[in-house]
This record gives sequence, C-alpha cells and structure tokens, in this order.
Amino acid sequence: MLNLPSAYCPQCGAQAFHAHCQKSLICALCGFRYFHNVAAAVGALIYCQGKLLLVERGLEPSKGLLDVPGGFVDYGESIEQALRRELYEELQLSAEQMIYVFSQPNTYLYKDVEYHTVDSFFLITLDHLPTLVLQESELSGYCWLSLDEIKPQMLAFASLKMAVKHLAELQVLPD
Repeated sequence: MLNLPSAYCPQCGAQAFHAHCQKSLICALCGFRYFHNVAAAVGALIYCQGKLLLVERGLEPSKGLLDVPGGFVDYGESIEQALRRELYEELQLSAEQMIYVFSQPNTYLYKDVEYHTVDSFFLITLDHLPTLVLQESELSGYCWLSLDEIKPQMLAFASLKMAVKHLAELQVLPD
C-alpha cells in the first residue's frame, strides 16, 4: 500500500485523500486521483581487472553501504543518457561503451516515502583502472572488489544484491 506523508489533496486541498488501490490515492471530495508510479533508475556495473567498482553512499537511504554508480532517470532522458550523466556527476567518468544486461525491481525509502523503482543495469568493461573524482555531496568513497569478496550485507539495495548474483550467473564478464 502507498506510504505518502500527506492526506491532503493537491487539487482541492481537502484532507480527504486516501488509498484507492496499491498505486493510487483518490480525493473523496473532488475525485482527484494521484498515481504513484514506478520510478526509473540506472546502475553501472563497471568491471576492470577482475573487480567491480562499488561506491560508498554518503547519504540516506543506506548511508555507508555500498552501491554502484547511478541514479534516477530525469524527465526527457533515455536510460543510457541518465547513466552517462550520473557517471559524470558522481565520478567524472565518461563511458561510451555500455551494454544493457538486466533490470530488477526495487524499493527506495526516502524521507518516509517508499518509492518503487525499476533499476536498469549496464555492464561497462574497462581495460585499465580509471582516475575517479568523487561527488563528495553524495559519495564518501569507492572500492574495487571481486565478485567473491562482495557480501550481500555490504550492499545498499535488494536490486543490487540481485544484480551481483545475476552478474556472476550470467558469465558475461571477461576473464
């Protein structure tokens, strides 16, 4: 069920907003219906010299846990454009070659509102370790780990836990 912080209708202002179904709210007074649809997000599975790049989250949710570079898709962006933008914002990294590998559903709790997302993951394979410049307002560090070194409890989100598992199973990584 929806977990939104306000019971006030954005159209008429009445305190008559209530759950209509799993993904919408409706105003009992004016009939306005708000749909809380799935948000699109992207993640980069950057692989180099047998290791995956993980970034340490500097903000909630899951501050201090590991994630992959990425974020939400902005209005008017494709998922590829969003990933390129996020990589440059977060790491000052340009990526031309990326291969879509899979998507995973996820939930993202931000300020007591639960957002459902679909996270699209792309594989980026590099020949040499890049120089990275962290966006310190969002990230507090990074590391390169082999898939065997990554434990589920280290990872920020359920979708990322599944992504790492799928990545190992797919056998798409270079030797």
